Amino acid sequence: MGIIAVFYSCTENIDIKLDSTYTRLVVEARFSTDTTAHKVTLTKTSSYFYNMPAPTVSGAIVTIDDGVNTFLLNENPLHPGVYETTSNVYGVVGKTYHLLIKNVDINNDGALEEYSSTSTIYPVNKIDSIVPHYKPERPKGYEIKLYVLDPPTEDFYLFNVYKNSKLLTDTITEPMVVDDRLYNGNYTNGIAVGYLRDNKQDEIAHAGDTVQLEIWRITKDFYNFMFELRDATRSSNPLFSGPPANVKGNISNGAVGYFATYSISRAKSVIK
Repeated sequence: MGIIAVFYSCTENIDIKLDSTYTRLVVEARFSTDTTAHKVTLTKTSSYFYNMPAPTVSGAIVTIDDGVNTFLLNENPLHPGVYETTSNVYGVVGKTYHLLIKNVDINNDGALEEYSSTSTIYPVNKIDSIVPHYKPERPKGYEIKLYVLDPPTEDFYLFNVYKNSKLLTDTITEPMVVDDRLYNGNYTNGIAVGYLRDNKQDEIAHAGDTVQLEIWRITKDFYNFMFELRDATRSSNPLFSGPPANVKGNISNGAVGYFATYSISRAKSVIK
């Protein structure tokens, strides 16, 4: 439990008591069709006033399997709490993957705990092309227009934008996350799915710059998780309104976080 003194009109103190809760495991896990070292990051929840990086969780046994093949993730010796597959591992479209985390004692009560999650990789169509189109009206900058055929199924996507191989959408609020209701089963024909804005220093683009668009075909549950997470990270209004409800992830045993699986398609274009 914590107490903070807030000064109002320079004369009155208001004491706000913050209830404490039990410590939980926080899981950030992603597994895609890329051939790479896939990562699972394990940390612990901390108090509201904890002003240091989240406590990491070491010594866990972490595996990902598809019912036939099992991939063991080893803890990175330079980055405690980060567990990685070997670099030749990749996910397969149509398969369902199971994450299992064992040998952890989050509450330090001597009892080892086990956490799990399941997620499927769905297919994504290959991008035909992308076109950076300059928009002179505010906010000025380039729209990244996408040309691809969307399948007639219900689909959900996340879009990442790179400029000269540098990821620009590197925080939770930046990637565009959408469903396909507006173009389901049709050709997108240049829908805008990303931006390079002139009012953001790292996004300013010039002739000769290379732009890359990355599409993740995500699950419906991960789509919902992303929106709930963004709502939870926005500032409260009014100032002393209650915090939002816990963001619902897909990890068992009361853990916080998400095991996301997805297929990826990419395309590049050079700004002229």
